[in-house]
Amino acid sequence: MQLAQEIANSQAVWAVCCIILAAAVIREMRKENVERERQLQTANDVARAEANRREERLLNHLDRSNEIQQETSRTLQSMQSTLVTVENRVDRMEKKLYRKKVDENE
Repeated sequence: MQLAQEIANSQAVWAVCCIILAAAVIREMRKENVERERQLQTANDVARAEANRREERLLNHLDRSNEIQQETSRTLQSMQSTLVTVENRVDRMEKKLYRKKVDENE
């Protein structure tokens, strides 16, 4: 009994107990960290895949927008050409009408 009390009062025993306890805590923390890191990696992989899908959809949308803008540009050029033709015709008609009026007034 006396020996047990001397061992219990010994600082070496308490130091060993503290070291064992610290090692156990560190081991558990590492397990938790490994699990947390795995979860974060999984979440990161999911987020990256989702970002890639969004980027692909965005690029497709941009491609369609560019095609539509090119089509709009071609249409506007065609309209401009048609408008120039109409203006030329109106100018010729005005000249003819003006000449006709001048001829009638003479």
